[in-house]
Amino acid sequence: MEFDSSRRKFLQAGLALPAAGLIASHCPDAAGQTPINPGYRTLGRTGLTVTGVGCGIGLIPDPAVLVRAVDLGVNYFDTARVYEKGKSEEIAGGALRGRRNRIVLASKTDGLTKADVIRDMDESLKALRTDHVDIWHLHSRDTPDSITDEAVEAQEMLKRQGKTRFIGISAHDINAVVDKIIKLGKHDVVQTTYSYAIGSERNSAIHKLHEAGIGVVAMKVIVAMAGFMPPKNGTRVLKDEGPLAAVKWVLRNSDISTTVPYAKNIAEVEMNFRAMSEPYTPRDETMLFARNQEIRPLYCRMCYECKDKCPNGVPVTDQLRFLSYNDFAGDLRQARSHFMRLPQEIRNVKCSDCASCAVECPNGVEVRNRLIRAQNLLA
Repeated sequence: MEFDSSRRKFLQAGLALPAAGLIASHCPDAAGQTPINPGYRTLGRTGLTVTGVGCGIGLIPDPAVLVRAVDLGVNYFDTARVYEKGKSEEIAGGALRGRRNRIVLASKTDGLTKADVIRDMDESLKALRTDHVDIWHLHSRDTPDSITDEAVEAQEMLKRQGKTRFIGISAHDINAVVDKIIKLGKHDVVQTTYSYAIGSERNSAIHKLHEAGIGVVAMKVIVAMAGFMPPKNGTRVLKDEGPLAAVKWVLRNSDISTTVPYAKNIAEVEMNFRAMSEPYTPRDETMLFARNQEIRPLYCRMCYECKDKCPNGVPVTDQLRFLSYNDFAGDLRQARSHFMRLPQEIRNVKCSDCASCAVECPNGVEVRNRLIRAQNLLA
Protein backbone atom coordinates (compact mmCIF):
# COMPACT_ATOMS: atom_id res chain seq x y z
CA MET A 1 0.00 0.00 0.00
CA GLU A 2 2.89 2.37 0.77
CA PHE A 3 4.36 1.77 -2.69
CA ASP A 4 0.99 2.43 -4.35
CA SER A 5 0.67 5.67 -2.40
CA SER A 6 4.12 6.75 -3.54
CA ARG A 7 3.22 5.98 -7.13
CA ARG A 8 0.07 8.06 -6.94
CA LYS A 9 1.98 10.92 -5.32
CA PHE A 10 4.47 11.11 -8.18
CA LEU A 11 2.20 10.04 -11.03
CA GLN A 12 1.75 13.50 -12.49
CA ALA A 13 5.46 14.34 -12.38
CA GLY A 14 6.42 10.89 -13.64
CA LEU A 15 4.18 10.96 -16.70
CA ALA A 16 4.58 14.62 -17.55
CA LEU A 17 8.25 14.31 -18.47
CA PRO A 18 7.95 11.54 -21.09
CA ALA A 19 4.79 13.12 -22.49
CA ALA A 20 6.54 16.43 -22.97
CA GLY A 21 9.38 14.75 -24.84
CA LEU A 22 11.72 15.27 -21.89
CA ILE A 23 12.30 18.91 -22.73
CA ALA A 24 15.50 20.05 -21.07
CA SER A 25 17.50 23.23 -20.86
CA HIS A 26 20.22 23.78 -23.42
CA CYS A 27 23.13 24.06 -21.05
CA PRO A 28 26.45 24.35 -22.95
CA ASP A 29 28.96 21.59 -22.26
CA ALA A 30 32.63 22.04 -21.41
CA ALA A 31 33.47 22.60 -25.08
CA GLY A 32 30.86 25.34 -25.38
CA GLN A 33 28.57 23.16 -27.46
CA THR A 34 24.89 22.58 -26.83
CA PRO A 35 24.35 18.87 -26.10
CA ILE A 36 21.52 16.84 -27.54
CA ASN A 37 18.30 16.55 -25.58
CA PRO A 38 19.37 14.66 -22.44
CA GLY A 39 15.96 12.98 -22.19
CA TYR A 40 16.03 10.61 -25.17
CA ARG A 41 19.21 9.69 -26.99
CA THR A 42 20.26 7.24 -29.69
CA LEU A 43 22.40 4.31 -28.54
CA GLY A 44 25.05 4.54 -31.24
CA ARG A 45 24.58 2.52 -34.38
CA THR A 46 22.02 0.27 -32.69
CA GLY A 47 19.44 2.92 -33.53
CA LEU A 48 17.74 2.21 -30.20
CA THR A 49 16.20 5.24 -28.49
CA VAL A 50 17.09 5.25 -24.80
CA THR A 51 16.51 7.56 -21.88
CA GLY A 52 19.57 9.55 -20.78
CA VAL A 53 19.04 8.17 -17.28
CA GLY A 54 18.84 4.40 -17.24
CA CYS A 55 18.74 2.03 -14.29
CA GLY A 56 21.57 0.00 -12.85
CA ILE A 57 19.83 -3.06 -11.42
CA GLY A 58 22.57 -3.85 -8.92
CA LEU A 59 23.28 -7.01 -6.92
CA ILE A 60 20.04 -7.36 -4.92
CA PRO A 61 17.58 -4.84 -6.40
CA ASP A 62 14.28 -3.80 -4.89
CA PRO A 63 11.59 -4.92 -7.37
CA ALA A 64 9.48 -1.86 -6.49
CA VAL A 65 12.34 0.40 -7.63
CA LEU A 66 12.53 -1.34 -11.02
CA VAL A 67 8.76 -1.11 -11.50
CA ARG A 68 8.78 2.56 -10.53
CA ALA A 69 11.60 3.26 -12.99
CA VAL A 70 9.59 1.75 -15.87
CA ASP A 71 6.47 3.66 -14.82
CA LEU A 72 8.46 6.90 -14.86
CA GLY A 73 9.57 6.19 -18.43
CA VAL A 74 13.11 4.93 -17.84
CA ASN A 75 13.80 2.37 -20.56
CA TYR A 76 17.43 1.20 -20.21
CA PHE A 77 18.18 -1.48 -17.59
CA ASP A 78 21.56 -3.07 -16.88
CA THR A 79 22.60 -6.12 -14.86
CA ALA A 80 25.13 -8.99 -15.08
CA ARG A 81 25.21 -12.76 -14.72
CA VAL A 82 27.83 -12.57 -11.95
CA TYR A 83 25.81 -10.25 -9.70
CA GLU A 84 25.05 -12.40 -6.66
CA LYS A 85 25.45 -15.51 -8.82
CA GLY A 86 22.42 -14.69 -10.94
CA LYS A 87 20.15 -13.43 -8.14
CA SER A 88 20.11 -9.93 -9.63
CA GLU A 89 18.83 -11.28 -12.95
CA GLU A 90 16.21 -13.44 -11.23
CA ILE A 91 14.78 -10.49 -9.30
CA ALA A 92 14.86 -8.28 -12.38
CA GLY A 93 13.19 -10.97 -14.47
CA GLY A 94 10.30 -11.15 -12.04
CA ALA A 95 9.93 -7.40 -11.61
CA LEU A 96 10.12 -6.59 -15.32
CA ARG A 97 7.92 -9.43 -16.50
CA GLY A 98 5.08 -7.98 -18.53
CA ARG A 99 7.15 -4.83 -19.15
CA ARG A 100 9.82 -6.40 -21.35
CA ASN A 101 8.59 -4.74 -24.55
CA ARG A 102 8.94 -1.31 -22.92
CA ILE A 103 12.63 -1.55 -22.05
CA VAL A 104 16.12 -2.06 -23.45
CA LEU A 105 17.69 -4.84 -21.36
CA ALA A 106 21.45 -5.36 -21.02
CA SER A 107 23.37 -8.06 -19.20
CA LYS A 108 26.98 -9.18 -19.07
CA THR A 109 29.19 -12.26 -18.98
CA ASP A 110 32.52 -12.79 -17.23
CA GLY A 111 33.24 -15.69 -19.59
CA LEU A 112 36.53 -15.79 -21.48
CA THR A 113 35.90 -18.95 -23.47
CA LYS A 114 33.25 -19.53 -26.09
CA ALA A 115 31.58 -22.19 -23.98
CA ASP A 116 31.43 -19.93 -20.91
CA VAL A 117 29.90 -17.02 -22.82
CA ILE A 118 27.24 -19.26 -24.36
CA ARG A 119 26.46 -20.94 -21.04
CA ASP A 120 26.11 -17.59 -19.29
CA MET A 121 23.72 -16.38 -21.98
CA ASP A 122 21.43 -19.38 -21.59
CA GLU A 123 21.40 -19.00 -17.81
CA SER A 124 20.78 -15.25 -18.07
CA LEU A 125 17.83 -15.67 -20.42
CA LYS A 126 16.26 -18.21 -18.08
CA ALA A 127 16.73 -15.95 -15.04
CA LEU A 128 15.50 -12.84 -16.85
CA ARG A 129 12.45 -14.71 -18.21
CA THR A 130 13.02 -13.56 -21.77
CA ASP A 131 14.08 -15.08 -25.07
CA HIS A 132 16.65 -12.38 -25.77
CA VAL A 133 18.56 -9.47 -24.29
CA ASP A 134 19.12 -6.25 -26.22
CA ILE A 135 22.80 -5.86 -25.27
CA TRP A 136 25.15 -8.68 -24.27
CA HIS A 137 28.43 -7.35 -22.86
CA LEU A 138 31.76 -8.95 -22.16
CA HIS A 139 32.11 -7.82 -18.54
CA SER A 140 35.00 -5.87 -16.99
CA ARG A 141 37.50 -6.09 -19.86
CA ASP A 142 40.30 -3.76 -18.76
CA THR A 143 43.15 -5.13 -20.88
CA PRO A 144 43.21 -5.88 -24.62
CA ASP A 145 44.04 -9.54 -23.89
CA SER A 146 40.84 -9.95 -21.85
CA ILE A 147 38.79 -9.35 -25.01
CA THR A 148 39.46 -12.85 -26.28
CA ASP A 149 38.81 -13.93 -29.86
CA GLU A 150 36.62 -16.84 -28.79
CA ALA A 151 34.52 -14.69 -26.46
CA VAL A 152 33.86 -12.24 -29.29
CA GLU A 153 33.12 -15.15 -31.63
CA ALA A 154 30.55 -16.41 -29.13
CA GLN A 155 28.96 -12.96 -28.95
CA GLU A 156 28.63 -12.85 -32.72
CA MET A 157 27.09 -16.31 -32.80
CA LEU A 158 24.55 -15.39 -30.11
CA LYS A 159 23.69 -12.27 -32.08
CA ARG A 160 23.06 -14.33 -35.22
CA GLN A 161 20.87 -16.68 -33.20
CA GLY A 162 18.74 -13.77 -31.99
CA LYS A 163 19.59 -14.28 -28.32
CA THR A 164 20.99 -10.75 -28.25
CA ARG A 165 20.23 -7.91 -30.60
CA PHE A 166 23.59 -6.21 -30.12
CA ILE A 167 26.94 -6.90 -28.44
CA GLY A 168 29.10 -4.78 -26.19
CA ILE A 169 32.09 -4.42 -23.89
CA SER A 170 32.10 -3.27 -20.27
CA ALA A 171 35.38 -1.70 -19.10
CA HIS A 172 36.63 0.36 -16.19
CA ASP A 173 39.92 1.26 -17.92
CA ILE A 174 38.50 2.34 -21.28
CA ASN A 175 41.74 4.07 -22.27
CA ALA A 176 43.48 0.69 -22.27
CA VAL A 177 41.01 -1.05 -24.59
CA VAL A 178 39.41 1.62 -26.76
CA ASP A 179 41.77 1.13 -29.69
CA LYS A 180 41.25 -2.63 -29.76
CA ILE A 181 37.45 -2.23 -29.61
CA ILE A 182 37.47 0.19 -32.53
CA LYS A 183 39.93 -1.94 -34.52
CA LEU A 184 37.76 -5.05 -34.05
CA GLY A 185 34.76 -3.09 -35.33
CA LYS A 186 32.32 -5.68 -34.00
CA HIS A 187 30.82 -4.11 -30.88
CA ASP A 188 27.78 -1.86 -30.85
CA VAL A 189 27.91 -0.59 -27.26
CA VAL A 190 30.57 0.12 -24.63
CA GLN A 191 29.87 0.67 -20.94
CA THR A 192 32.53 2.51 -18.96
CA THR A 193 33.18 4.57 -15.85
CA TYR A 194 32.52 8.28 -16.16
CA SER A 195 31.79 10.86 -13.47
CA TYR A 196 32.55 14.33 -12.15
CA ALA A 197 35.17 12.86 -9.81
CA ILE A 198 36.91 11.05 -12.68
CA GLY A 199 36.75 14.22 -14.75
CA SER A 200 37.73 14.63 -18.39
CA GLU A 201 40.44 11.94 -18.40
CA ARG A 202 38.20 9.60 -20.43
CA ASN A 203 36.71 12.19 -22.79
CA SER A 204 39.03 11.41 -25.68
CA ALA A 205 38.34 7.65 -25.58
CA ILE A 206 34.60 8.22 -25.22
CA HIS A 207 34.63 10.59 -28.19
CA LYS A 208 36.50 8.00 -30.31
CA LEU A 209 33.79 5.47 -29.53
CA HIS A 210 31.04 7.95 -30.35
CA GLU A 211 32.69 8.86 -33.66
CA ALA A 212 32.92 5.14 -34.50
CA GLY A 213 29.17 4.82 -34.04
CA ILE A 214 29.44 2.92 -30.77
CA GLY A 215 26.86 3.72 -28.09
CA VAL A 216 28.47 4.76 -24.78
CA VAL A 217 26.86 3.86 -21.45
CA ALA A 218 28.25 5.70 -18.41
CA MET A 219 28.51 3.81 -15.12
CA LYS A 220 29.72 4.81 -11.64
CA VAL A 221 28.23 8.24 -12.31
CA ILE A 222 27.10 8.91 -8.73
CA VAL A 223 29.17 6.63 -6.47
CA ALA A 224 31.63 9.30 -5.38
CA MET A 225 28.99 12.00 -5.03
CA ALA A 226 26.27 10.00 -3.28
CA GLY A 227 27.16 11.55 0.05
CA PHE A 228 28.01 8.37 1.93
CA MET A 229 31.32 9.04 3.59
CA PRO A 230 33.41 6.62 5.67
CA PRO A 231 31.44 6.40 8.92
CA LYS A 232 32.40 8.57 11.85
CA ASN A 233 31.27 7.41 15.28
CA GLY A 234 29.39 4.58 13.59
CA THR A 235 26.98 6.84 11.69
CA ARG A 236 26.34 7.53 8.02
CA VAL A 237 24.54 10.46 6.50
CA LEU A 238 23.20 10.84 2.95
CA LYS A 239 24.02 14.39 1.95
CA ASP A 240 21.85 16.74 -0.13
CA GLU A 241 21.25 16.05 -3.83
CA GLY A 242 24.79 15.25 -4.90
CA PRO A 243 23.63 12.27 -6.99
CA LEU A 244 21.20 14.47 -8.94
CA ALA A 245 23.91 17.00 -9.72
CA ALA A 246 26.33 14.22 -10.65
CA VAL A 247 23.95 12.71 -13.21
CA LYS A 248 23.21 16.14 -14.67
CA TRP A 249 26.95 16.72 -15.10
CA VAL A 250 27.37 13.48 -17.04
CA LEU A 251 24.39 14.23 -19.28
CA ARG A 252 26.12 17.40 -20.47
CA ASN A 253 28.42 15.21 -22.58
CA SER A 254 26.59 14.51 -25.82
CA ASP A 255 28.93 11.55 -26.52
CA ILE A 256 27.17 9.67 -23.70
CA SER A 257 24.11 7.71 -24.81
CA THR A 258 22.76 6.76 -21.38
CA THR A 259 23.73 6.24 -17.75
CA VAL A 260 23.06 3.42 -15.28
CA PRO A 261 22.96 4.87 -11.75
CA TYR A 262 21.84 2.42 -9.09
CA ALA A 263 18.95 3.42 -6.82
CA LYS A 264 18.27 1.68 -3.52
CA ASN A 265 14.77 3.04 -3.10
CA ILE A 266 11.98 4.85 -4.93
CA ALA A 267 13.04 8.28 -3.70
CA GLU A 268 16.51 7.79 -5.21
CA VAL A 269 15.25 6.56 -8.59
CA GLU A 270 12.89 9.55 -8.78
CA MET A 271 15.73 11.92 -7.92
CA ASN A 272 17.96 10.39 -10.61
CA PHE A 273 15.12 10.66 -13.11
CA ARG A 274 14.81 14.40 -12.51
CA ALA A 275 18.26 14.88 -14.03
CA MET A 276 16.74 14.61 -17.51
CA SER A 277 14.53 17.65 -17.04
CA GLU A 278 16.61 19.97 -14.86
CA PRO A 279 19.50 22.19 -15.96
CA TYR A 280 23.02 21.83 -14.64
CA THR A 281 23.41 24.95 -12.51
CA PRO A 282 26.23 26.93 -10.88
CA ARG A 283 24.91 25.59 -7.57
CA ASP A 284 25.39 22.05 -8.84
CA GLU A 285 28.95 22.85 -9.90
CA THR A 286 29.75 24.39 -6.52
CA MET A 287 28.31 21.36 -4.73
CA LEU A 288 30.22 18.84 -6.81
CA PHE A 289 33.48 20.79 -6.61
CA ALA A 290 33.25 20.94 -2.82
CA ARG A 291 32.40 17.24 -2.59
CA ASN A 292 35.27 16.36 -4.91
CA GLN A 293 37.73 18.22 -2.73
CA GLU A 294 36.32 16.61 0.39
CA ILE A 295 36.84 13.10 -0.92
CA ARG A 296 40.20 13.73 -2.62
CA PRO A 297 42.29 11.67 -0.17
CA LEU A 298 39.68 8.89 -0.08
CA TYR A 299 38.25 8.24 -3.54
CA CYS A 300 40.20 6.58 -6.38
CA ARG A 301 39.63 8.30 -9.74
CA MET A 302 40.54 5.14 -11.66
CA CYS A 303 43.24 6.87 -13.70
CA TYR A 304 45.25 3.60 -13.55
CA GLU A 305 48.55 5.44 -13.12
CA CYS A 306 49.27 2.95 -10.32
CA LYS A 307 48.83 -0.13 -12.52
CA ASP A 308 51.54 -2.76 -11.87
CA LYS A 309 53.44 -0.47 -9.49
CA CYS A 310 52.87 -2.48 -6.31
CA PRO A 311 55.85 -4.86 -5.83
CA ASN A 312 53.52 -7.33 -4.07
CA GLY A 313 51.07 -7.44 -6.96
CA VAL A 314 48.15 -5.66 -5.28
CA PRO A 315 45.71 -4.38 -7.94
CA VAL A 316 45.51 -0.98 -6.28
CA THR A 317 42.75 0.55 -8.38
CA ASP A 318 40.55 -2.53 -8.06
CA GLN A 319 40.83 -2.77 -4.29
CA LEU A 320 40.13 0.94 -3.87
CA ARG A 321 37.13 0.65 -6.19
CA PHE A 322 35.74 -2.21 -4.11
CA LEU A 323 36.19 -0.14 -0.96
CA SER A 324 34.28 2.74 -2.55
CA TYR A 325 31.18 0.54 -2.86
CA ASN A 326 31.09 0.46 0.92
CA ASP A 327 32.42 3.88 1.83
CA PHE A 328 30.58 5.91 -0.80
CA ALA A 329 27.60 3.76 -1.77
CA GLY A 330 26.95 2.15 1.60
CA ASP A 331 27.04 -1.36 0.12
CA LEU A 332 29.32 -3.65 2.11
CA ARG A 333 27.84 -6.71 0.40
CA GLN A 334 28.92 -5.53 -3.04
CA ALA A 335 32.33 -4.41 -1.78
CA ARG A 336 33.03 -7.77 -0.16
CA SER A 337 31.63 -9.75 -3.10
CA HIS A 338 34.09 -8.11 -5.51
CA PHE A 339 37.04 -8.37 -3.11
CA MET A 340 36.47 -12.08 -2.53
CA ARG A 341 36.75 -12.76 -6.27
CA LEU A 342 40.42 -11.73 -6.19
CA PRO A 343 42.95 -14.59 -6.18
CA GLN A 344 43.72 -15.91 -2.69
CA GLU A 345 47.37 -14.88 -2.90
CA ILE A 346 46.34 -11.29 -3.56
CA ARG A 347 43.79 -11.31 -0.74
CA ASN A 348 46.54 -12.50 1.60
CA VAL A 349 48.72 -9.43 0.97
CA LYS A 350 48.61 -6.99 3.89
CA CYS A 351 49.69 -3.45 3.11
CA SER A 352 50.14 -2.84 6.84
CA ASP A 353 53.25 -5.05 6.60
CA CYS A 354 54.93 -2.41 4.42
CA ALA A 355 56.59 0.53 6.16
CA SER A 356 55.80 2.74 3.18
CA CYS A 357 53.89 2.48 -0.08
CA ALA A 358 55.53 2.26 -3.49
CA VAL A 359 52.47 3.91 -5.03
CA GLU A 360 52.03 7.67 -4.97
CA CYS A 361 48.65 8.80 -6.28
CA PRO A 362 48.71 11.81 -8.64
CA ASN A 363 45.20 12.69 -7.45
CA GLY A 364 46.11 12.81 -3.77
CA VAL A 365 44.55 9.55 -2.56
CA GLU A 366 46.12 8.22 0.66
CA VAL A 367 46.80 4.89 -1.01
CA ARG A 368 48.39 2.92 1.84
CA ASN A 369 45.77 3.93 4.40
CA ARG A 370 42.92 3.16 2.02
CA LEU A 371 44.32 -0.24 1.05
CA ILE A 372 44.77 -1.17 4.70
CA ARG A 373 41.16 -0.23 5.34
CA ALA A 374 39.99 -2.26 2.33
CA GLN A 375 41.93 -5.34 3.41
CA ASN A 376 40.81 -5.15 7.04
CA LEU A 377 37.17 -4.55 6.14
CA LEU A 378 36.71 -6.87 3.17
CA ALA A 379 39.10 -9.82 3.58
